[in-house]
Amino acid sequence: MKKIWCKLLILVCCVMGLMTMGTMNSHAASVHHTLNYFHYNTYKDDDGRNWVRIEMGMNKDKLEYEAGQHPDKPHQLLLRLKDTDRGEVKKSIGLDRKIARYMNLKNDRRDLVVAIGVTDSLDEHEYKVYTAEADKKARKPYRLIIEIAEDRGQTNTVTEEELLEGIDGRTVVVDPGHGGTDTGAIGPSYVREKDITLKISLEVARILQANGVNVFMTRTTDVDVYGPEATDTQELQARVNVARRHPEADIFVSIHCNAFTNPSARGTGTYYYGHSSRDSLLAQSIQDEMVAATGLYDRGINSARFYVLRNSWIPATLVETAFISNPYEEKLLDSAEMQHTMALAICRGIRNYFHSMG
Repeated sequence: MKKIWCKLLILVCCVMGLMTMGTMNSHAASVHHTLNYFHYNTYKDDDGRNWVRIEMGMNKDKLEYEAGQHPDKPHQLLLRLKDTDRGEVKKSIGLDRKIARYMNLKNDRRDLVVAIGVTDSLDEHEYKVYTAEADKKARKPYRLIIEIAEDRGQTNTVTEEELLEGIDGRTVVVDPGHGGTDTGAIGPSYVREKDITLKISLEVARILQANGVNVFMTRTTDVDVYGPEATDTQELQARVNVARRHPEADIFVSIHCNAFTNPSARGTGTYYYGHSSRDSLLAQSIQDEMVAATGLYDRGINSARFYVLRNSWIPATLVETAFISNPYEEKLLDSAEMQHTMALAICRGIRNYFHSMG
């Protein structure tokens, strides 16, 4: 009887050992990819069409992936990279903004989901998705390549959600806060206000211009508007002067990030000086759209003696998009998708203001 039990025990152990080895071999056969390289550029093909080329490199080859239009968002290209981890690549990346606006990366269990926002319905773009072998000479790893084309002759188009009727021919001055030697506020993760305000402002300008609005910006790059040796008054007056040089300007919109010593301070708010009721109407129009689009705490509109508001000769407002000193809101501000959301909200507020004024 003991011999029979011993034989059964040995048999069970052998079966379990084989099962364990099978599981180990199965895990060993599974190729786990980790992103270790990212690059994008734009180029023009032989037909004169502009393209965005995105490269995502990884540690191993034989990647399996799926690509297609997002089922609920026609302006998004959606990719699922099988058994892949994001690695050190950023979660949200701003792209060229003329063909592709942003790329978001999110791990979903063992897969990586990549969403790329394009400027039209994806049906209006030609795109290619393919893999390329490692190129030792160019020092590039095995990589997934996404190429998205812009239609010929459509250099500044808008998505359906960006279409703003009834504002063509208007003139808007957009003022990205700070810049150059003035970084503005710096968040806990060292995100700089001057960088965020410029990105949002450029997106505001793109959307407005695509809707027929004349846009003048106080700066389009990381510079001091007056110059690096300017006093605060000289710098601020230089921004006001941009509007004064364009007597056809209808409104002045200054874009900032808020900050406070208490990191729990939060929300979005808009300011006006009050030369006339038009100032508060402009502020309220933008504030309403910002709250609706972002879901951030509503700090309302407030009268303030900010230099660019006091000295503006046309209706003016200053938007404090969110608190860069708040860790959660700092991450939102550094997101290309949130930057687009805020820019579109500001543009919709501007549209509503013009509609209210007839």
